[in-house]
Amino acid sequence: MSNVKKAIARLNVPYPVVMDNDHVNWRAFNNRFWPTVYLIGKKGIVRYKTIGEGNHARTEEMIKTLLAE
Repeated sequence: MSNVKKAIARLNVPYPVVMDNDHVNWRAFNNRFWPTVYLIGKKGIVRYKTIGEGNHARTEEMIKTLLAE
C-alpha cells in the first residue's frame, strides 16, 4: 500500500485510487475477469464496463461524457 501511495504522489494523480486487497469491490460487482474497468456516474450507477486489455479510446470518450454531465 505504501508503494501505491508513493506512486500516486510522485505521479501527481488527482483522482481517487481504489485498493481492493480484500476483494470487497470484486465480489460486490460479481467480477470474474481481470482487468475490468467500471465507470460510475454521479448518481452511483455503473454507466460503462469493459473487460480485458484495450478499449482505451472508447473508455476515454465515456470518461469525457460522464465528466460533462
